[in-house]
Amino acid sequence: MKKTVSILLCMLLATTLLAACSSGGGYGGDSYAPAPEAPAAAPDFDSGYGEAESVGGDYDVNDTLFTDGQDNGIVPVSAPAAEGLAEKIIYSVNADIETMKFDDTVAMVNALLARYGAFIESSSIRGKNYASSYGGWNEYRYAKFALRVPKEQLDAMTANLDSLGNVTNLSTNAENITAQFLDTESRLNSLKIQEERLLDMLRKAEDIPDLIAIEERLAEVRYQIESITSLLRNWQNQVDYSYLTLSISEVEEFTEITELHRTYWQQIGDGFMATLQGVGRFFMNFFKWLIVAAPVLIILAIIAVVVLLITRRVFRASEKKRKEQLEKMAANPSAPVYSSASGYAPPPYPGQVPATPAPSAPAPVEPAPQPPEAPTPDRSED
Repeated sequence: MKKTVSILLCMLLATTLLAACSSGGGYGGDSYAPAPEAPAAAPDFDSGYGEAESVGGDYDVNDTLFTDGQDNGIVPVSAPAAEGLAEKIIYSVNADIETMKFDDTVAMVNALLARYGAFIESSSIRGKNYASSYGGWNEYRYAKFALRVPKEQLDAMTANLDSLGNVTNLSTNAENITAQFLDTESRLNSLKIQEERLLDMLRKAEDIPDLIAIEERLAEVRYQIESITSLLRNWQNQVDYSYLTLSISEVEEFTEITELHRTYWQQIGDGFMATLQGVGRFFMNFFKWLIVAAPVLIILAIIAVVVLLITRRVFRASEKKRKEQLEKMAANPSAPVYSSASGYAPPPYPGQVPATPAPSAPAPVEPAPQPPEAPTPDRSED
């Protein structure tokens, strides 16, 4: 009986592999290559998830605010699928937007969500910096929204992005996963067939070891079926709900898009005006900093003045004392002179070289006394 079950299992595996190869051979390969991990799947609106949590349903949508036409220069993102073939394409759109009314722009994003049935997958808003507020500088805010939009409404919503502000950058991406989807779907069908055959073998098995072997193989097949089913559902959600990422920046003035072909003198004029604006902005910021930092600067100036006055008073007192000592030395030359031992008179005035005494003439040296000469003998008598 064991030999028969083993032969049946081998035949079942061979049949499954042949079916998978024959069904996937026309879609780009004999092996299964799963797609990279995708972001979180879109919620199923029919399963209890409402739109009120993310689309801002209490915002009054003005239908005249948006236009469904394509006359604003924004190219449609999605293209119609070919007839007779259900294309599986994941669309992604990234847009950078400038606005001078940040709060109104955020409210209009919620209005777009409610109008086109989209929802927020993630969002972040930053700004209100304490250091900037303390220094008196402008607080420019920034927001980023990761939206999921039904693929049928992606073109219309993309066409209305200019209602949020100045669109400085718009990029699109389309990923065709049709071949991967069909290959994975064929693999799922093969696993389901293998599951049915294992169930049939389980009903006919009589020995306990055979039952255990079949149940273990059945558990593995069912795990693969659940994993592939989840992957296909995730892909389908990404196809049905496209990605739209909005980066909204608060600015003082919109970035102007100049002409592509500018003459030499026009370029010089643009550069000169930009330099003048930069210089004006520098002095404006410097004046603002001067006013904001005025309390600190005043305190530092007072401290500097006090230190200067004290230093000058000490220097003048020292000068006065030195002059008095010099006058006293001039009036009384016999007064003791300053030395490190006595500590009396001050040192000579800076720049004044002390007078060195002139060398005195040497005293005359007296000659030593000569001894008396002996008398010479008188030889006349001889």
